[in-house]
Formats: sequence, structure tokens, C-alpha cells
Amino acid sequence: MKYAKEDVFSLVYLLTCAIKGEEPDYSRNINYPAILELAREHQVYNIIISIVQNAPDISSEYKKLFKDYNLSEITKMIVVNNERENVFEFLEENSIKHMPLKGLIIRDYYPNQSMRQMSDNDILFDISYRDEVAHFMKKNGYKAVATGENSDDYKKPPYCMFEFHKDLFFKENDFCPVFDNLWDNAVQDSEHPYLYHMGINDVYIYSVCHMYKHFSTGGCGIRFLIDHYLFLKKEYDNLDWNIINAFLEKYNILEFEKITRSIAFKLFDGDELDNQELEMFEAIINSGIFGNESVRLVNEISNMDVSSVEEAKRIIMWRRLFPPKKKMIADYRILEKHPYLLVGTYIYRLFKALFNGKRTLNEVKTIKNIEIDEKN
Repeated sequence: MKYAKEDVFSLVYLLTCAIKGEEPDYSRNINYPAILELAREHQVYNIIISIVQNAPDISSEYKKLFKDYNLSEITKMIVVNNERENVFEFLEENSIKHMPLKGLIIRDYYPNQSMRQMSDNDILFDISYRDEVAHFMKKNGYKAVATGENSDDYKKPPYCMFEFHKDLFFKENDFCPVFDNLWDNAVQDSEHPYLYHMGINDVYIYSVCHMYKHFSTGGCGIRFLIDHYLFLKKEYDNLDWNIINAFLEKYNILEFEKITRSIAFKLFDGDELDNQELEMFEAIINSGIFGNESVRLVNEISNMDVSSVEEAKRIIMWRRLFPPKKKMIADYRILEKHPYLLVGTYIYRLFKALFNGKRTLNEVKTIKNIEIDEKN
């Protein structure tokens, strides 16, 4: 493990106490500086803040650090909740069908919504209103930071990020499960006719697929395991496992679901992981909340059919500068109506990379410094 095993399982212990509402054993030897670092990397410090604050052996320095992070998160939550209310009100008033995704659903399964930290707000919406949504967001101080792949992303500093999804997954990616009956399976809100709640089977299927997407590219964090544990503790008997298993088997991730579910229940119910589960858990705990670039690059190189790692690195750098045409169309909306501007957008992308020289240089260094065993 990248982290000391005792620190990792101290974090698991504190998380377990917090989500179960149990009083921790404060006589345990807990390395709070390491716990803080781990909790930050996995965006779970809101879960343990209350029990850490009460620990008699935590230093005043780290007690203040936990408190400061928590206050920052509370401030963020208040601001984002107000912004989200305005966005949902606009969608409702303009008869735009919309469906909350990811953390906006899962947070309701936590003992307290504030425990579930969220980096952004994901919303599936009626794509025919794309321009109206873009106009509203820009009018209200948001900047479009991405208009490609499967969502249009809008950011307003310092806290607010909204991702308006056209699809749940980007069609050009290798892993792209298709949810054919998503709107049909959804439940219309009783008070807001254009607000829909994702069907319970789809909630879990999507969460597993989302976790797998991150795990198979750059890695994923322990928060996914907490999400699944809390969701399944409440909904397990309400799920149609024939539907779920058939879907996951179709996309070859049924075994992934089974092992991650086993890990989640064993971790938070106090059982010991077997060797296979421990190996996967180590990969999860070492990758942070949504993985890291080095892990993603190693996985990308490993899946390439090339004669050497160096050749793979050259291909990756070329793709970063000159992505495929479909990816460019996804990233630059103007190409949808004016495909003849493709060469111009490549030039714009190149100048943008040169303008952000430090960031580009760091990215190149990361690619060049990746070490991986040569393929046989």
C-alpha cells in the first residue's frame, strides 16, 4: 500500500463509526495527520469530522485543520444549494425535463446529506433545450468550461460546477453502456412535473458503471464503496437483481460489481478481506477520489497494441495535441454546424497548449516519466 496499512484501516474504522452512528474507541492509536491526508484525497473528511473533533488525543493543530476544512465545505454546500435551487427553478419554469444524477441521489442515503461531499452537480436534461440552458447559465455568471463528450460543464468560482448531461457516457469511449429506458424507468416528481427521479435499478447500475469507468482508467476512491454500502443497506431487497445482473453481464462488469460489493460490506461490517479483495482495495485506496493521471496512463498504455512503451507514449502525446475528429466535434460545439472549421480548432488547441506552457510541460513530463514493464 502507498499508505501505512494501519492508517488506512483506522480511516475505515472511523468511517464505519460515523455512518453507523457509533461511538468510536478513542483509546485506539490513530495517526490523525495521516487520516486527514487520506480523508482529503478521498473527499470523506465531512463524514468523520464530528467524531474526530471529539477525540481526546488529537492535537489542537489538526483539530483546527479538520474544523477549517469542514467549515469550508459547509460554506460551499450553502452556496451550491442556493445555486442549484435557482437552476432547478429555471428548468421547471421553462418546461425542461431534468433528472439529478450521482451524488445528488446518493447523498440522501447518508445519515446526513452534508456528509456526502460533492465536487459538482450532475443533471441529465432534454438536449433540445441546450441553447436555452447555455444562455441561462452564462447570464447567471457561469463560464462554459467544456461543451464536449457527454456533458456541457459550467463553472462559477469559487464553488459551483454544473454538468448538464446529454448522455450518461461518452459514445466514443471504449466503455459506453447504453441506458435505453432511462426516462421510462424514472419517476416523475409529484410536485414538479419536469423533475424526474432515476429508477432505483438504474441508480445502482449507473453507480457501478461510473465506478468501473474510473477504476479502469485512472482509479477510484473509497467513497464509491461507502455510497454502495449505504445504498444497498437500504435498497437491496427492493432491487431487481435479474435486471441488474443482466445489464452488468452484457458489459462484462458483473464480476467487478460482485467483488466491490463484497469489499464494501466486509469493510464496513468488520469482516476480513480475502487476498483478491485486498489487492483491489489497495488499488482503490491508493488512487484517491477519482484516480490519478499516472494510473490512467499506465492503463491506457497497457491496453494499446503497440510494439513498445515508447511508441505508446508518442501516440498518446500526438492524440493529446490532435484528438480524433469525433472527439473534436464533441469538445467544440461550433464544429457541429461548421465542420469546415476543424483545422482552425486544431490550431486554436495548439496555441492554447502553448499559452498554458507550464501545464502542457507538466503533462508531457508525466507521460515521459511513466514506467511500465515492456510487453512481451
